[in-house]
Amino acid sequence: MLKSADYLDKLTKECAKALLEDYGKTHRKFQLGKVPAEISADIIHWFDKRDKNVHLSFDPASATRTQPTQFRLKFKGSTKDADFVMEATTGLFIVPGSEVNDGTIAFPKTLAISAERASFTKRKT
Repeated sequence: MLKSADYLDKLTKECAKALLEDYGKTHRKFQLGKVPAEISADIIHWFDKRDKNVHLSFDPASATRTQPTQFRLKFKGSTKDADFVMEATTGLFIVPGSEVNDGTIAFPKTLAISAERASFTKRKT
């Protein structure tokens, strides 16, 4: 199970780096109100392409807005032999002086993804 946790730790860092680089290159914009749905879809899509044995699901109700331009997203995941909980925190920036509401255009600035070792549970095979 530690192998799964170590492997997933590497994947989460790789995913966060790849997505932030992609967002920067494409100058990706988000409406603040759509950030949880769009970023969670990007993370799930990245994992689907990178490793078919890692399955993630996102519950929109689990998304929290920790600050006006920061969101925490929770995912449930599984590998061949373990189930786990994964969390992503994203910070965005908006044009200074903009009013902050769900329609405000924002740009991704930070993305941190992690799966706590304590959340790994071995599945009976």
